[in-house]
Amino acid sequence: MKAFVNIEITRLLQFASKFALIIKQNKFIKMKKLLLTAAVIASISIASCSDDDDATVPVQPPAGEEVISGTIEEDQTWTKDNIYILEGKVVVDGGATLTIEAGTVIKGGPGQNTQASALVVDRDATLNANGTAEEPIIFTSAEDEIMPGQTESPNLTVNDRGLWGGVIVLGNAPSSLEGDATEELIEGIPANSGFGLYGGSNPADSSGSLTYVSIRHGGANIGEGNEINGLTLGGVGNGTTIDHIEVIANLDDGVEFFGGTVNASNIVVWGVGDDSVDIDQAYSGTVSNVAIVMTNVSDHGLEIDGPEGSANGMYTLRDVTIYSDDSETNADSGERQFAQFRANAMGVNENILLVGGLETSNFTLQDDQNVADNYNAENLTFSNIEIVPPQGVTDISTLFTDSSGQTTFQDDATGQGGFVDAIVNTLEATVGANTGVFGWTWVSLTGAFDSGSDQEVNEVTVSGTITNNITWTSNNIYILEGKVVVDEGAVLNIEAGTVIKGAEGQNTQASALVVDRDATLNANGTAEEPIIFTSVIDDIMPGELVSPNLTVNDRGLWGGVIVLGNAPSSLEGDATEELIEGIPAGSGFGLYGGNDPADSSGTITYISIRHGGANIGEGNEINGLTLGGVGSGTIIDHVEVIANLDDGVEFFGGTVNASNIVVWGVGDDSVDIDQAYSGTVSNVAIVMTNVSDHGLEIDGPEGSANGMYTLENVTIFSDDSDTNAESGNREYAQFRSNAMGTNENILLVGGLETSDFSLSDDQGVADNYNANNLTFSNIEIVLPAGVTDVSTLFTDSSGLTTFQDDATGTNGFVTVVADTDSANTGANLSVFGWTWVSEAASALGF
Repeated sequence: MKAFVNIEITRLLQFASKFALIIKQNKFIKMKKLLLTAAVIASISIASCSDDDDATVPVQPPAGEEVISGTIEEDQTWTKDNIYILEGKVVVDGGATLTIEAGTVIKGGPGQNTQASALVVDRDATLNANGTAEEPIIFTSAEDEIMPGQTESPNLTVNDRGLWGGVIVLGNAPSSLEGDATEELIEGIPANSGFGLYGGSNPADSSGSLTYVSIRHGGANIGEGNEINGLTLGGVGNGTTIDHIEVIANLDDGVEFFGGTVNASNIVVWGVGDDSVDIDQAYSGTVSNVAIVMTNVSDHGLEIDGPEGSANGMYTLRDVTIYSDDSETNADSGERQFAQFRANAMGVNENILLVGGLETSNFTLQDDQNVADNYNAENLTFSNIEIVPPQGVTDISTLFTDSSGQTTFQDDATGQGGFVDAIVNTLEATVGANTGVFGWTWVSLTGAFDSGSDQEVNEVTVSGTITNNITWTSNNIYILEGKVVVDEGAVLNIEAGTVIKGAEGQNTQASALVVDRDATLNANGTAEEPIIFTSVIDDIMPGELVSPNLTVNDRGLWGGVIVLGNAPSSLEGDATEELIEGIPAGSGFGLYGGNDPADSSGTITYISIRHGGANIGEGNEINGLTLGGVGSGTIIDHVEVIANLDDGVEFFGGTVNASNIVVWGVGDDSVDIDQAYSGTVSNVAIVMTNVSDHGLEIDGPEGSANGMYTLENVTIFSDDSDTNAESGNREYAQFRSNAMGTNENILLVGGLETSDFSLSDDQGVADNYNANNLTFSNIEIVLPAGVTDVSTLFTDSSGLTTFQDDATGTNGFVTVVADTDSANTGANLSVFGWTWVSEAASALGF
């Protein structure tokens, strides 16, 4: 019996629909009255078909259709029990209020050119279209078979565009119009229509409220370059509420602001054929929490223009996520660019997340003098932008461009401390839209908001010479193939959290990063996201601190980092320049030295250099960090060197200061000073292992020019494990050939009975000590096991000074302490919490 009832209902409704079409064409009666009659007939049929065995089947009649055309001159309410068909331009006239009930579906009738259907809310009219998350209001095409209560169209897709017009709301708020006109005909309305003007002098004007509204499949073209946007807002004032708006598959723009002051929030735009959000004519409201999903046909996520007249105004755009598209390009494809700022654009852009796209998906200032002027005057600003770069993009600076060439926009974006950060995937994002509020939308059902969440780290091989400014970002792992040289005049920026791995290779083929003279390296990590240089054999990934497969015993797997400058070095024969240790002769790069003590090679902060020290020849290894003739204009702060085969950090002359240095398990000397280095090295922690030779190895000038270093606040942990064929000397320090400088506040811990702190047998060292050009003060020591006489550890092999007695005699500068907790000198180890050493050597007090 139930099957029969359903068949009868279907037949009756089909009959009613056919009859309704005849009635509508002849305009005899209203559609909703007809379907009410059909529903009554259906209920009679159901009742007559029932029997004692079957309960009455409840039936909810479908929504009726009501055709609306012309001008609404009086207050009117549209309810969700009807579907409203817009025939041509339906205009809410000045003084009238159109109220649309939550859950209502409105469909635009077919028509192109001037006959395109649209809902137009004229100046001084009011539209109150307030849906809810459970019952949004849907504007769509008459071809859409969607019914009230549905979210997703049963027959149309995001590829169905231009099937009707859109929604146009006009107000009396100011717009900066060409020729300083006070009003203008809105885009999408034919001239001489008798409606469609916007603009005025009332920034607080109200056109009503639109909340939880979805606008779909619109954008009909009424003439060349004159399409209707999904939601057009012309001169709309901030007394209007625009919140929770979805625009899908519009042929032209998604939402366009023509001046006005209205604020708009929680906007989602998917698959439009031109620009997702378009701002013009000195719009000066705030648009916040915006999610844009581009498809193959889309042009720009954002297209921003400024005032056209003399009146200025600045918008604010914040908390925006733009998902671009990377599908194959065809004849219908759009540009799929993140954003372009054109014709006098001025406003604030902040907290923006960019995801995916093409290698050409740029975020650009166009070649416009006014845009350049506004940027330079800080009337067009950007902050807190993150990007999951498109596949194939290894240098994000190529995406952030200024076509005018008159600003520092590109460098401000992607240079040192720039406002753009690259991330691996959207799970790492700290900016962008809160897409969780869009659960009510059709877009949310597509999974589009998950785009970029599973992006993996790319490996980018780098070789040869870097001649232009470039940025390495944390979403990639960079593989150094051979010597990668940052050339004179070029800047290499390395983003916090980036991992760089040196390829395998020994002798002259050893990989290394070389920053040549007059080049710049800005490698600025953070305590939370240090920059890690390691070997390609290391399985470490961005975001990890400890290698999953290598240990402190894995050394010499690649080269290291070499930075060269123009600061003075005291070289043999009073040469003014020299080839740095670790670079083969005839390489065409690698010279250091000069006469500029304030020279800058950039900034190096929070970096960890691991598993390097490849040997390129007898006695010619690469240090973890080599600093040759580096000037005091360079910043070296928070540097960790682990498991280098040769020295940890070595200073070849120069004047640079270095602070917060930690060295663990290197195969030779942890800190090495040469050639009259005359800067200050402060807060240094050294952890020797079985293979280490010296905590400190200090040499002086090789030429006639002198210079004195300062070494302060140093802790050296020696090693006392059993000696074997591979063991190093594990001595605290040796001061050799003409060493001169100041050494103060040093803590020495443990080691062997032979772990001495000594002056070598060198006349220059003895002379410098006796002349107070090599000084020591405030040294404490936790004695190695078995040592009962501290004087045996502080020796002068030359026998030409009173060093031993000055150190350990009455009132000497050395004090024995029971343990590190009793010490009053040495490094502040707490600042090294960001390092691998701090985890591995926690028992030492890190």
